[in-house]
Order: sequence, then C-alpha cells, then structure tokens
Amino acid sequence: MVKKKTYVLACAALAMMVALSACSSAADQPKNESEQVNSEASAGTAEPAVTENTNETSTDTETVSTPAASEASTEPSQTVAAEDMPEYLPKDFPLPEDAKVTTATSTESDGKKSVMLIFTTEQDMKTISKLYKDYFTSKKLKDSGQIIDEKNIVIQGTEPDEKQSWSLIGGTTASKEGVIELTLTWSEI
Repeated sequence: MVKKKTYVLACAALAMMVALSACSSAADQPKNESEQVNSEASAGTAEPAVTENTNETSTDTETVSTPAASEASTEPSQTVAAEDMPEYLPKDFPLPEDAKVTTATSTESDGKKSVMLIFTTEQDMKTISKLYKDYFTSKKLKDSGQIIDEKNIVIQGTEPDEKQSWSLIGGTTASKEGVIELTLTWSEI
C-alpha cells in the first residue's frame, strides 16, 4: 500500500512538473500592461475544488485573499511583508530573502483551512532545494515524495500529527532567466 501511494505521489508530482513547465512558456506572457491587469483580475476567481479520493466537488465560497506584493513597485523589497502572506500559512514556513509574492490566498471550507502561495526568487536552485528539503525533513512528512534536480523541485507529503498536507512545486521560468517560481499548497486534513 505504501509503495502504491509513493508511486501515485511520484506520478502526480511528475504531472505537475510538466504542467508547470508548460505554463511558464514565453508565448503565454502578457504583451502589454492591459493584458497583465486582466489576467491578474481573473486569477482571483473561485474555481471548483475536487476532494481527493472522491467524486465530490465543492465551490469555495469563503475565500479570503491577501493582497500580493506589487510588481509595479519602484523599490525592490528584500523581505516579504506580513500582510503579503496568506492568513492561515503556518508561521514557520521559510521564504527566501528575495521572495516576491505574486499570489497569496487563504480559504476555509467545511472547517478546514487551506493556502495557496505563489512566489518567485532569484536564488539558485541548489540553495532553494536545500532550504525546502531541510524544512520538510524537519516536518517528518509521511506518504511523501520528492523530485529535485537542477531545474525543478517537487516535494509533497502529509504531516499526520499536525493533520496537514503540503505540496511545493517549482522550477526555473522560461521567460525570465535566473528566476525560480514556486507554488506552495497547504491544507488541513
């Protein structure tokens, strides 16, 4: 059973890596400022959530969004402000010093909290991989899987004692050399 879960997690991680790399193509980038605003506005819409291992879907109506760091800022920020972080994200989650948050969302549905955080960094993949490998090792994740190479990082697993599920997926972007985009999803289970 454990081997089957590990295999399923590895397959899911591989599928997410393919999706991530497909989403970061330069052709998909907005060509002008008005397209950028429209794509950001549509990113905040609620989408149906699929519950794992069932055929149920539910629409999240209690979405609480936290404003993301402004990319139009004239001053480069060295740290992420507390108001840029999702409300329910565990406080011990580490971010690189140069992290720029692009999406930060906290939701609560059926009494369970969840978070999605998308951010970028210009640190190298080796540094980022070590940071998050060490963090998730300290969490002692169960049913975990990870794929780490020079261009991608995928770490998934559950923390049964705290009843939390974690998924961190990221990779180098095709459109911006030297930039890594990471997507963290966290939820109570």
